[in-house]
Amino acid sequence: MTSNQPIEPKQRIEILDILRGFALLGIIFMNMGFFSGYVFMPFDDLKQITDFQLDENLYSFLDIIVAGKFYTLFSILFAVGFYIQYEKNKEDSINFLKTYRRRLFFLLLIGLLHSLIWFGDILLAYSIFGFILILFRNVKSKNLILWSLFFLLFPLLIDLSLLPFSEALSSASPEKTTAIAHVQYPDMTVEAVISTFQNGSIADLFFLNIHNLVWKYLAYIPSGGYFKFLGIFLLGYYFASIELFTKKSKSTLLLITSLTVGLLATFSAKIIGGSSYMFPPTLLNILYKFLVLAGQIFMCIFYITSISKIVQTSIGKRAFRYLIPVGRMALSNYLFQTIIMIIIFYNFGFNLIGKIGLLHTSGIAILILVSQIILSNIWLRHFKFGPLEWIWRSLTYKKRVNIYYPVNYSDK
Repeated sequence: MTSNQPIEPKQRIEILDILRGFALLGIIFMNMGFFSGYVFMPFDDLKQITDFQLDENLYSFLDIIVAGKFYTLFSILFAVGFYIQYEKNKEDSINFLKTYRRRLFFLLLIGLLHSLIWFGDILLAYSIFGFILILFRNVKSKNLILWSLFFLLFPLLIDLSLLPFSEALSSASPEKTTAIAHVQYPDMTVEAVISTFQNGSIADLFFLNIHNLVWKYLAYIPSGGYFKFLGIFLLGYYFASIELFTKKSKSTLLLITSLTVGLLATFSAKIIGGSSYMFPPTLLNILYKFLVLAGQIFMCIFYITSISKIVQTSIGKRAFRYLIPVGRMALSNYLFQTIIMIIIFYNFGFNLIGKIGLLHTSGIAILILVSQIILSNIWLRHFKFGPLEWIWRSLTYKKRVNIYYPVNYSDK
């Protein structure tokens, strides 16, 4: 049965693997500010260890082109993967869905373990919302986009409904403090966070990670993250259903429109200013949230269309083909990024956390990415799957999946 067999490398759509590899490049630049402690460091301390203005300019630049966009792209591609597999196995959908749910279950376990060492994990959420995505598998395209827009905009509707009560809610809320770092927790000073990272025991680091993980999931409430996750998944499923990645991505009009709207929304949000986590809501901050969301989605569409057009050229195809193995090994590369960053920055490794600025951290991130591109290309010359992809597949199909390419004896 087709549903009991993993997709072979030759059956994969190359542009999707290129986009997955591209998304991983952006994700490490998004995460490095947290791994390095840059976002937790007090601004006064940052001025002492680095060229603060250059680092802040880089932080703003990454906020425009990276923040939220690459996780959105990765989420869209996750949903696209489900669409392709479901369409391929529609005739045997019962067995396929049983297998796919088992696949999500093991992803949930991987995400849970990953969350215990890195609070920025996305795999746990992907697995949970993957189970919900299955429920929308037979929804028509025209209804999929409506459901997607509903879940994307629902948090803003909640904020709007709370506006009449904002004065009462504001008086009951704790007083807002002046920001002294990019990321602050209500129950822990930034000095305590950095001190624990630099000097704490392994147990201290574990509990700090759990602390940060709890606050991350709590922050999804005012930001509407739980609804937006599902909305983005459904958007990816919709994109796959209208063949965006194979046909419509070639549209120059779509490329220009997505870039224009994406940049206008992103820059407008920065000019207005605001927070995705503000409570109680204000009308101006609701507009800020809407612009941030629009910027994320349209910039994501721009990345899809621009890369799709670039790989149609001979030079672009040669350049981007090196990202195909990175995308095929997305799970392994994503988890290895965490392990490498922890070794470099945490105190049981090289203990660089809170000691270097964003520019230097970017240099480290680039070295990691170059290494992953080289190693992924070497690995997949000899094996069908990445190491963690192979384990995941073997668990999913309840058998030891063959990781080696078949030997062609006619060549000997």
